[in-house]
Amino acid sequence: MDKIERLKIFCLVAEKHSFAQVAKALDLPRSTITYAIQGLEKEYQVLLFNRTTRKVNLTNDGVQFLKEVQQLIFQAEGLNKFKLKNRQYKGQVKIGLPLRIATQYLLPNLHEFYAKYPNIKVSIYSHDHYSDLIEQRLDCVLRVGNVMNENLIVRPIANVDLYTVAAPEYLNTLENALETAPLNQHIMIGYQMKNMDSDFGSLVFKDSQIKLPYQLSVEDTESYLHAGLQGLGIIQIPAFDAIPFIETKRLTRIFEHEACLKIPINFLFLERKYRPVYFQFFIDWLENLLKQKLANHTELLSFKS
Repeated sequence: MDKIERLKIFCLVAEKHSFAQVAKALDLPRSTITYAIQGLEKEYQVLLFNRTTRKVNLTNDGVQFLKEVQQLIFQAEGLNKFKLKNRQYKGQVKIGLPLRIATQYLLPNLHEFYAKYPNIKVSIYSHDHYSDLIEQRLDCVLRVGNVMNENLIVRPIANVDLYTVAAPEYLNTLENALETAPLNQHIMIGYQMKNMDSDFGSLVFKDSQIKLPYQLSVEDTESYLHAGLQGLGIIQIPAFDAIPFIETKRLTRIFEHEACLKIPINFLFLERKYRPVYFQFFIDWLENLLKQKLANHTELLSFKS
């Protein structure tokens, strides 16, 4: 029996002035009621009731104790709204995810989610730097790339090819055909480069890396993509981002003889237990959406808890 249950028994005894009546009402042995009251008196070192053979009355200390207990029980029962909330389609989800996935996939389709769950609020933290689950108090993060923190719970969604692409404007600047152009004719666009002292960056493939010079380095995916579209150099972006531009001939896939590096897409969580039901609705919906949108150019994965 927890403390709240013992305090509720105390309130009932104070109301009915009888251990026996409370025991009968709760269908418990009278000894259980007695032990509950004695336990409270021992814990708080106070006499709560004056006991006679016919009646049980609160002591002066018991009257003050009752007022405090009633307030405490009221507050404790107020906490049950969180249990109820977890069973309802109502709450707030805070998610961190890359800017391009937020703008290209989540936001254009979010009305479908709201049509089904209008009382679930979604707060989106979309940027290109890694979101911090603890400091930003996020419920989860969607991350493209390897997971470096082994303390996080990982729910895999897909592995996506990293395409190497360039704009026609860039390819037209080559002195030779792409197939025969020497590497020293190529330049790449740097993205979040750690070693700015170097004149070279790397294009990364499954089994190799190709070092190329760069003239421009950027810190965010939108600038990186638009720099590539302007013909300022070679870029590497996930297949799901590249294919729409390839289809409209704004980008051309190059170095196709090199096997693509596959990069993972995962949900990351801090805690496996006590995830609200409304949160699980959102995660399942977003996972299904992404798998549907990415199905043609990714290796889809199944999550095993």
